[in-house]
Amino acid sequence: PHLITAEEIRRQIEAVGFPAFIKKQPKYLKLGTIDVERLKNTPVKSSEGSQQKCSMSAKGSTATFIIDGMHCQSCTSNIESHLATLPGVNSVAVSLESRSAVVKYNAKLITPDALRKAIEAISPGQYKVSLASECNSTQNSPTVAFLQKPRGSATGQPLTQETIINIDGMTCNSCVQSIEGVISKKTGVKRICVSLANGTGVIEYDPLLTSPEVL
Repeated sequence: PHLITAEEIRRQIEAVGFPAFIKKQPKYLKLGTIDVERLKNTPVKSSEGSQQKCSMSAKGSTATFIIDGMHCQSCTSNIESHLATLPGVNSVAVSLESRSAVVKYNAKLITPDALRKAIEAISPGQYKVSLASECNSTQNSPTVAFLQKPRGSATGQPLTQETIINIDGMTCNSCVQSIEGVISKKTGVKRICVSLANGTGVIEYDPLLTSPEVL
């Protein structure tokens, strides 16, 4: 618990497509002197906020990619596991909701263009990738933030965004039809697809009229 929280474990389980909840909160451990020293020398993973920014690192560079073509958590897991095996890649964080990937890498071993091509080459070759931002350890600007990419075009069509909501408690197709029927009538909702097997609802909506929290 001093290295990873129960909430982080729950999020990792849901990231691979399984609904999860914390049934019992963990108890705090009483640590001895040896354990405390061991934990002090253990590197801690970056926080969730690191997925939302591109920042400088003395050990390498960070690139943010916009990825079109992801449909589920299996897509994000597939991309993360594939990139993690490449030489020079230190960490990968893929977000389905913002359609992005933040990759920390060693610029001496791999380039952003090579990373982009590697993502597009992942079977079945459905991903369209563009470089949103890049930060090198030699840059002066400390932080480059990126926004969630809206869906739409420059022809005046309304912009839409897509969110995935985990739904616990569904037991049959009637539950699916009931949820789809109610939510599809909500203001701002363009499309909804509920999966009983995955326990999720994929909703395309107008961010000017509603939000994931409201839905």
